[in-house]
Amino acid sequence: MTKHYLFVAVRFLLAFLTLTACEKNDPEGCAPYVAPVPADTYVFPVVPGTPAWATFQTGAEMVAACQVPAATLPRLSTAGLVTTCLNYPLLGNMLASNSLQRGARSVLSSFNGFGELQQRPQAAALLLERYQRMRPACLAGKTQDVELGAYSFTFSYVEMIIAQEEYLAQLTAPQRLALLREAIAKYNEKLPHEADVYGLFGLKTSLFVTARIMLREQYPPFVAAVAANPDLAAFVTDVQLQGGPQTLSLVLEYAKQFN
Repeated sequence: MTKHYLFVAVRFLLAFLTLTACEKNDPEGCAPYVAPVPADTYVFPVVPGTPAWATFQTGAEMVAACQVPAATLPRLSTAGLVTTCLNYPLLGNMLASNSLQRGARSVLSSFNGFGELQQRPQAAALLLERYQRMRPACLAGKTQDVELGAYSFTFSYVEMIIAQEEYLAQLTAPQRLALLREAIAKYNEKLPHEADVYGLFGLKTSLFVTARIMLREQYPPFVAAVAANPDLAAFVTDVQLQGGPQTLSLVLEYAKQFN
């Protein structure tokens, strides 16, 4: 278990580092988004690769070491808190569950940064703004499999977070529609790079966002389809593709109609 936690955490750290270190321009003029780091962003004192981290024997020790001090949390700006949460060293542990949704809930409930973030009224709006600036088609400087894989996960992490009910509830109906349209756009940008970068995993997290929004809005055709189709039900519940790529095609079709 300890090795697994360490592997996932290191993979997330690589994702963050390769994103921020990406070249600003490639031959096609594609400029990847490099998010600004607010001055009050919390700096985790113990992260994978440090001597202190190597002493941990259990996942529980790692989780405990990554909590933000209680006195610090309320003093962080919402922008600083968003960046802190996306820098959480164990964010990649959401991939450790058989159910991606349950994995996401586990991570969001185990890190006190997310507990604070969901209480900030502007959190979802800032996540949406960040998501809108991210560019799946920009792959400058990523020639190694580990770099490409890590980069792809940075999109899925944001998508899994913003698809959660507490953040969708913070958005207005027009903002949720904007998010749905952005998720469709991200899906379309990822699609040409499915085989070598994003895979079905990256495609499904984009469309999971659209599915959750349609359920949130109680879009009648989609709600009825989920009730009648076990494959759709498995997707909106656990992000599972029991029906394979056909499930994604079905979700996309309903999302386009809703759009």
